[in-house]
Parts: sequence; structure tokens; C-alpha cells
Amino acid sequence: KIINLIALGTSGRFVVFKPENSDKDLIIKKRADYKKKAVSLKIYGGEFFSGQDFAEKIHQLSVQRDLNPEKNFYLMFVHFNIVKQDIDDKFWIIPSLDLQKLADRDDFSGFLINKKDFINFLIE
Repeated sequence: KIINLIALGTSGRFVVFKPENSDKDLIIKKRADYKKKAVSLKIYGGEFFSGQDFAEKIHQLSVQRDLNPEKNFYLMFVHFNIVKQDIDDKFWIIPSLDLQKLADRDDFSGFLINKKDFINFLIE
């Protein structure tokens, strides 16, 4: 569904692919723009997106060493609504470079993004 969201929202201006042998789930690159580095996402889906459960998930990820933080690499936390067969209207996008700084934080509202604004996030 995330690939569909990007494809529909950008009218083919982006190339989206799943890399092989990587800690990333999706690579998103602007078509014919060789100067700008691609945006990569590690996607987490589940029911842990409220209050303390979400904070605990961020803390767990911050102490793990299997993610290599880098510029333009983001962690995406989405909830898939089974009834609507779509991702929820809002989800979190957290820069991987900020993960260590956020380990003891409880409020992540600054990283919450609306599905409609996600395309603008990619374009910037």
C-alpha cells in the first residue's frame, strides 16, 4: 500500500523499489534526478502505535545495532487498517540519525505526518 501511495501521489515522478540484501525496505528516487540522494525507508507495521507502547518500540530500536543510521534513511511506523484495506491516514516518519536522541522521549507528535503530506515530504 505504501508503494501505491507513492505511485498514485507522484504521477510516476518517483521510482520505488525494494532493495535486495539491505536493512531498508523501500528505496524512493526521483526519476531523472541524479544529484539528489534517494530516500530509504525501514517500515514497521503493527498495533504498537499508541502512547507507551510506541515509546517502548523506539527505545528498543535505539539500543539495537542492526540499523545503520544515515542521512535520507527514515523509519516509518504505519498501521494497516484491515477493514479499509489501507494504511491509516497518519503515520510516523523518524529520521534514523535522530533515533538515539529520541530513545527516552515520550512525545513523538512532531514526527506524525498525514498520508496526503507524505508526497511533499519526499519532494523536499
